[in-house]
Amino acid sequence: MSGAESETRPVLRVRDLQVAYGTVRGSLAAVDGVSFDLAPGESLGLVGESGCGKSTLGRGLMQLLPDGAAVGGSVELDGRQLIGLSRGELRRVRSEELALVFQEPMSRLNPLMKISSHFSETIRTHRPEIDKDEARQMGREALRQMGIPPTRVNDYPH
Repeated sequence: MSGAESETRPVLRVRDLQVAYGTVRGSLAAVDGVSFDLAPGESLGLVGESGCGKSTLGRGLMQLLPDGAAVGGSVELDGRQLIGLSRGELRRVRSEELALVFQEPMSRLNPLMKISSHFSETIRTHRPEIDKDEARQMGREALRQMGIPPTRVNDYPH
């Protein structure tokens, strides 16, 4: 692949994503045919009414669906297909490459902990070999990639 192609290749490519839940009345399509590309440096926010499928879409991307849910379509991260990966492979992807913030992040983040502590706790839970300083630097880099000043790691989430 040429340099120009790698620069324009999406970091996340979703094609015809479908998520369905089994019910007593049959299959219920919660997400039906969602497709999008996310280029390096881009951010994506989902907005919609309560119950429209935003969280289900995120859970489908991350393969965090309850037993009995069915997912179809294609989800590629850096050219690698995520749908069909083993639990272990998915755990590694979730801990090192892909993250998801669900609705109402203020209810998910401890307002008494600095952002650096949230990053450090999460990173070190999945990768205990990483020390606090390295986890803090990884947090700064994650913020920078999202267009948030890295100095925000010293702030509280509220």
